[in-house]
Amino acid sequence: MNMRFSALKKCLSALLGVSLIAAATASTAASPKIGISVADYMLTTWPELDDATCGSHCFSLDYTTVPARPVPKYWEYTNGIPLVGIWKMYEKTGNVKYYDYVKKWVDTFVDASGNIRYGRPSSAEAHAAESTIQDVIQPSMLLFGLYEKTKDPRYLTAMANQRAVFDKIQKNPQGAFWHKPNYANQQWLDGIYMSEPFLAKYAHLYADQAIPGDAIAAFNTVTTQIRLIDENTAVPTKKLYVHAWNGAPDGVWLGLDHLKGRVPPLTSERATSVLWSRSICWYYLGIIDVLDDLPKAHPDRPRLVQIIKDMSAAIAQYQDKKTGLWNQVIDVTNDHLPAQGGYPTEPTVKALPNWNETSATALFAYGFAKAVRTGLIPRHYKNVAKKAWAGVKTQIDIAGNDVKIHGTVVGMSVGGTYNAYVNADFRTDNATGPLPAPTATCAPSLLPPRFTSPPNECRFLYVRDNVPQAFGAVLLAASEME
Repeated sequence: MNMRFSALKKCLSALLGVSLIAAATASTAASPKIGISVADYMLTTWPELDDATCGSHCFSLDYTTVPARPVPKYWEYTNGIPLVGIWKMYEKTGNVKYYDYVKKWVDTFVDASGNIRYGRPSSAEAHAAESTIQDVIQPSMLLFGLYEKTKDPRYLTAMANQRAVFDKIQKNPQGAFWHKPNYANQQWLDGIYMSEPFLAKYAHLYADQAIPGDAIAAFNTVTTQIRLIDENTAVPTKKLYVHAWNGAPDGVWLGLDHLKGRVPPLTSERATSVLWSRSICWYYLGIIDVLDDLPKAHPDRPRLVQIIKDMSAAIAQYQDKKTGLWNQVIDVTNDHLPAQGGYPTEPTVKALPNWNETSATALFAYGFAKAVRTGLIPRHYKNVAKKAWAGVKTQIDIAGNDVKIHGTVVGMSVGGTYNAYVNADFRTDNATGPLPAPTATCAPSLLPPRFTSPPNECRFLYVRDNVPQAFGAVLLAASEME
C-alpha cells in the first residue's frame, strides 16, 4: 500500500506540478492571521484608547517609571497609525467591529460641527496649542474612510478644518514646517508621513470643491516639504536621509533639553548625522502614500518616484540577511561600529552595540510591498518584503487571545550622537523590576554639561513589548503581507 501510494503521489506531482507533501505541510502549518490577532487584541485590551484611568494597562505608557504609568496621547499618531491599521483590517474582512472601533474613537474627538479636539481635555487651549504639531495631523487620515461610508458632513468639515491648519504651521526661513512649536525651525523626516499624505489625499478628493484652485496649492505644499527634506538631509553616498535638519539662522537646536536626557546636535551642525531606521520609514512611506494621490502630470512627481526607487535599493542592502530585520541605526552593524559614539570632542566615548528594531522592519515590509503593488518599484523587491515579514513574525508571540510584540523602541527625539540612538533600556515586563536608570541614578542635577554625553548607564531610550508604534507598524505590514 505504501509503495502504491508513493507511486501515485509522484504521478500526481508530475501531472499537477505541485508537491503533495509541500501542500500538506503548508496546510498543517497554517497559522492565524497576524493582523486579525493583533487587531482583536487591541479591541479587547483597550476598548477606550484615550482612557486616562487605565493604569498600567493603558495603550500609551510612560516607560521611565516602574510600573509604567499611563500617558494617553489623544488625537495623535500613536493612536492614529494603529487605527489606520485596524481600518485596513475592516477593509480586508468587512468585519464591522473594526469599523465601530475606529468610528467610536474618531467621534470622541470630532464634534457635531466638525471641530477636532487635538489635545488633552484638561487643556483650555488644546485646539490652538496642539493643532500645528505634525504628529497630531496623522489621525485625520481616518476621516476619509468614515466620510466615504457615512457621508456625514461633519467629517468633511473636519477635513476642511484640518486643511486650514497647514496655513498656520510655522516655517523656517527655507520654507520647511516646524516639527513642533517647541522644535522651532527643525524639519524631521517623521513629519512627512504624519502630515503630507493627508494633505495630498484631501487635495485629490475635496480641496477644489471647498476652495476653487486649492488642490494645486495643496499639492505644491506637499511636494515642497518632501523636496526640502531631500535637499537638506540626504546622505548622497547612501541614498538615505538623516533624522532632521535645522534652518534656524543661529543654528541652535531648540527644545532638546539635555537635562531631560536629550543629546542635541551641535549648534554648528545644520543636519543630524544618524540614519535612524524608523524616521527613514516615515519619509519612505509618506512619499509612497502621497504618490497615491499626486497627479501624474505634477512636475515634482518624477523626482518623488526616483526618491522611492533610490531609497528602496539603499534600504534593501542593509536588511539583515539572517533575520530579515533592520537595525535601529540602519547602516551600522556590530562588526563595523563607528569610531566613537559621542560628540566629536569625546574621542574616548566608545560606540555602543546596535540592535534589531521591529517597528521599522514592519514598516519597511509594508512600504516595499505597497510600492511593488502600485508599480513604483520592480517586483523582485517583494522578496525583501517577505523576508522582512518573516523576521517580524519571529518578534510576535500569540498565545490564544494574548499578543506580545517585542523589540520596538518607544520613541525618541532628535539626537546629536550615535549613542543617543542606541543606548536603550531593554525589558519585557512593564509592571515590575528595578527602576530604569534615568530616574534611579541620572537625575538632572547629576548629568554632565550640555554637549557632553550622559554616562552609558543613563539610558533615555526604551525598548519594550506592545508599544503603540509596534501595533501600528505590524497592522500596516499585515494589511499588505497577508
